[in-house]
Amino acid sequence: MNFLFVYEYFFSVALALGPVEIGLTLFAGLGFLLMFGYSSFKGGYQDLIETTLKNDELRREERKKNLK
Repeated sequence: MNFLFVYEYFFSVALALGPVEIGLTLFAGLGFLLMFGYSSFKGGYQDLIETTLKNDELRREERKKNLK
């Protein structure tokens, strides 16, 4: 059974996708996975987590000072 046939069978019937739209969907999905994997590999998300935690701590301290 051909992969494109299976993909068309499950998705194009409900969404009325043609071969071009199926190709674009696969390309976009693959691009997303590659970029997500690359950013995870580089560790960019760690800076985001550290900044978020630091900002949360600062806001908690400000609230404590304002409540006193």
